[in-house]
Amino acid sequence: MKWLFRPMAASLREYCLIRNIWVGDYPKSTEDQLPLSPLERAFMTLLVVIRSLSLVHLSRLATNYRVASFLSEFYVILRLTILCVVLFAHDHIPNWISYTVITYCLIDGFNYRLCIIFVDRYGQNWGLRSLNRSLILLMINYSELIIGFAALFINIGSICNHQGDSITLKSDALYFSVVTITTLGYGDYCPSDTLGRWLCSAETIMGFVLIILVIGTFLSGVKNIHNVSPKQAQEIDNQFKA
Repeated sequence: MKWLFRPMAASLREYCLIRNIWVGDYPKSTEDQLPLSPLERAFMTLLVVIRSLSLVHLSRLATNYRVASFLSEFYVILRLTILCVVLFAHDHIPNWISYTVITYCLIDGFNYRLCIIFVDRYGQNWGLRSLNRSLILLMINYSELIIGFAALFINIGSICNHQGDSITLKSDALYFSVVTITTLGYGDYCPSDTLGRWLCSAETIMGFVLIILVIGTFLSGVKNIHNVSPKQAQEIDNQFKA
């Protein structure tokens, strides 16, 4: 029954990480590296707190690194599938459920990638299983943004055409979401109220951050981004069994 407590323990370790960030134990300082500034610590703390609430910690039910990696991939695909269901079956789902699910999925996926860039890569034994895998997951995250915001647009009813008619077709909602996240802005649809404008702004910003900051960081080979070696995988396996 010990394995049942692993996800909870993983979530609690996030708060230990926050403590280490503020007392200066994470990341480990070097002679040529200044300590983190209060702004860096506050931002890293926010990211870790949000991640502590993520269901991705259920992957800790696994007994080794490879199975945990598979479960995390399955979780990302499941999250994308749920967003598709919310979009295409929105007529049969209460609005409050749709909004809750969409908000959770979008924040969870986006925040997890930011945690990798701003928090995890400073870890002593941290590394990528493979760059290809990470880029594929990033493309899935980008698709999540498109589908999730499309579901929001069709639910709020504040995205209209020139005749003032709200978007009702799923294909139109997806089209507008793609146009928004890529900043093409053809003008055939536009937000008709403040909520719609804020949502469009949020999608554009999140899309830019994911493409420019996250994917750009992975491709540029930033310091501390490297593949996990077999030895490191064995060390992680030992942590799972502990």
